[in-house]
Amino acid sequence: MSGTIRRRDFFLKTRDGVRIAVREVFDAAAGTPARPMILMHGTRIPGLSEYDLDVPHGSLAADLAARGHRCYIVDARGFGRSERPAEMDLPPTPTKPLVRMLEIVRDLEAAVDHLCAVSGFSSVGLFGWGVGGTCVMAFAALWPEKASHLVLYNMVYGAAGGHPKFCHGSQWEDPARPGHFNRPHFGNYTFNAVDMLTRDWDRQIPIEDKTAWRDPAIVRAFEQALIDGDPTAKDRDPPTYRSPNGMLEDLFLMGIGHKLVNANQVYARVMIVRPEFDTLSRKDDMDALVGDLINAGEVLYWEPSGTTHYILFDRPEHGRDAMLAEMEAFLAR
Repeated sequence: MSGTIRRRDFFLKTRDGVRIAVREVFDAAAGTPARPMILMHGTRIPGLSEYDLDVPHGSLAADLAARGHRCYIVDARGFGRSERPAEMDLPPTPTKPLVRMLEIVRDLEAAVDHLCAVSGFSSVGLFGWGVGGTCVMAFAALWPEKASHLVLYNMVYGAAGGHPKFCHGSQWEDPARPGHFNRPHFGNYTFNAVDMLTRDWDRQIPIEDKTAWRDPAIVRAFEQALIDGDPTAKDRDPPTYRSPNGMLEDLFLMGIGHKLVNANQVYARVMIVRPEFDTLSRKDDMDALVGDLINAGEVLYWEPSGTTHYILFDRPEHGRDAMLAEMEAFLAR
């Protein structure tokens, strides 16, 4: 990794007055600048945990910066270092989930406008993980002139329905109101165990020795970043971190077959990444997404074999290097 990679943390105000946290990652020695990038996190994980771990092969942002891309890692409202709804300072309540996808689009708008202003580009690329992919696709539909490239990583679209986890009859559905998110049980926000995602990751790795597939230093840094992303995490034993449940409600609705945005409204170039062992993104749903992307400047549908949901953190030979190469070629077009 280049010794000239620089980081800067700052805050932006959205059009509705919310203070969101952004980390800028760039190469101070970069020559001709490449496409600036927004990195949008997924359902329960703040941005730095997914995109900028301080361990080898743990920072997509740094890898992109070394290739000339100025990156903004965004914490959506309610996540990480961004302003949280006042309700998140109180115990969770069985009311409407906080921070839905369309609210997050406002956070993306603030970040994109700022990145365009400082970079001199009139449009940017956006990378979205999981429901973060839905968020960046919605942004691109609303402001096509500001979105040149989308990378939709482990995407859920909502065309297929019948998701094996986020489905009718699952814990996510209100038993008294079929077709509705289970607000009485999950409520407005959640306390998450820091090892919750690691357990799912372990199940996807197809060999017994997980360390041969994934560097243990990545796991330690990932879980520590989750703790560091919530100033109240260490108030609880064991530590847990808070996340609003709006993206979970959106995920459930897409899982049972509701499109939250139609891909025929997207005009950017689109790269879809669906790893073989991923349990969130589904082939029938992604096939429908490809079918709806009738106005996209390009559609690259990449399904790397022998890869997990966490390609970005797996060892380079288990898909990470291949993904970086595919994505760089895509962003250069």
